[in-house]
Amino acid sequence: MRLAAIALCAALAFPAAAEEEIGVGLPAPSFSLRTMNPEASKAGWLALDKFAGEAPEDDGSKLVVLSFFASWCGPCKKEMPFLVQLDRMYREQGLRIIGVCIDTEEPGIAGAKKMVTDNKVTYPVVSDRFNFLARRYLGESAPLPSVFLVRRDGNIARIERGYSKDVSAFLLAAIQQELGLKVSPAAANSADAKGDPKVEAKASHKPAAKPEPKADANADAKPAPSKPAGAAEPAPPKS
Repeated sequence: MRLAAIALCAALAFPAAAEEEIGVGLPAPSFSLRTMNPEASKAGWLALDKFAGEAPEDDGSKLVVLSFFASWCGPCKKEMPFLVQLDRMYREQGLRIIGVCIDTEEPGIAGAKKMVTDNKVTYPVVSDRFNFLARRYLGESAPLPSVFLVRRDGNIARIERGYSKDVSAFLLAAIQQELGLKVSPAAANSADAKGDPKVEAKASHKPAAKPEPKADANADAKPAPSKPAGAAEPAPPKS
């Protein structure tokens, strides 16, 4: 127990190495950690290079969503069902999700395992008990959950720190874009609101509308036509 406490203090005392700068377009730090749900995820240990890097083992992997969470984090509890939905909808299209639990104490780890069980999580969830991985990705502090999108080549495509209803739709648009799928209207609107030109360009498939002649001031106004209902998308976490 004392050795474990010393190891934990060492992890908290030293920040991430300077050469491991984290940013969009940079390589994601590799890791190999024990999973918390080996039976459901069918993996006792998981390494990032199984899904992303120079030579990924998984031939179907195209994009990895790496989500850091903790049992005491309220937004994390709302995010997990959303990730489960994304996993079910886009796994066959190449999406791979990895949850990283940063709880350090036994009660918290037990709580995280209960979250995973209650939400029927089948994507791998690894335990970063001594926060070595969290230090490398998050530094000294960061809001939870923090999400990293990693392309198949191992480079980081997007970073989202903290979570909200708007961010969930924005994340959905980014995932659809990275997988080469059509960006849904709801997700595209969220991306437009945040000013993401890449997602906006991906979503814009209609030519620009021609300018309409000015209406007569005395003409009766016509109601706007209703839009057809689109395909169902993963429900964002409730605020």
